[in-house]
Amino acid sequence: MKRPAAAMSEPMKLYYFPLMAKGLGPALVAEFSGLPWVGPKDLGFTRDDWPKLKESGKCHFGQLPLLENGSVRVSQCLAIVNYMARLSGMEGATPEEFAMSQSLLAEGEDLYAAMQKFQPTVSVKLGDLGRDGMTRKGDREAFTKFWEEWVPDQMRKLDALVNGDQFTSTTTVGELYLWSMLHQMKLCQPSLFSGTDQLASFYTRLENDPKVQRVVTGKSSFGELNQYFVNPE
Repeated sequence: MKRPAAAMSEPMKLYYFPLMAKGLGPALVAEFSGLPWVGPKDLGFTRDDWPKLKESGKCHFGQLPLLENGSVRVSQCLAIVNYMARLSGMEGATPEEFAMSQSLLAEGEDLYAAMQKFQPTVSVKLGDLGRDGMTRKGDREAFTKFWEEWVPDQMRKLDALVNGDQFTSTTTVGELYLWSMLHQMKLCQPSLFSGTDQLASFYTRLENDPKVQRVVTGKSSFGELNQYFVNPE
């Protein structure tokens, strides 16, 4: 299922805010893809530009991230990373690895959704109403149960799928997207991989990759990626 990187007349354009959240995963995939791309730093895109971009209708669902590739506009995070994976051959070397990669994408989304429900962010404190104005950001009891019960269970299930320090024989979009969520969780809970040595090895292998370091240190075309999830005050 491996494909050569697609030839492009101009680089893809990736728009997002200077946050990890849903920005880290696409930035990693873009950096690993071998495809020409530019992100917010090189586009000169800032939060002040968002209202104009939103009004343009380019963002199909009125939100970021957004990927532009010529006349093609891709909305929604999973669609964006899968689109880049298809162009670059990062879907998996075999049908079985494609299935694993897609499973890891879905797990990454589950981890993100759970963090959104229970973990404070830079803009929403524990117990406050979320951005939708309807759902509340958990409470101290739910937050504690989340980290003491739900998270360790998910880490054990992931650990059982790792083969040495990888899920797939080549670096897939699913591995990168999962890593983007594990990284944000580990920033909040440094002992995240306690008792899951293979998962820890997977995390460390990618953490030490020069391409990952280029992205997380703000040296890629994406630019600055600030922490989104934070611990309770």
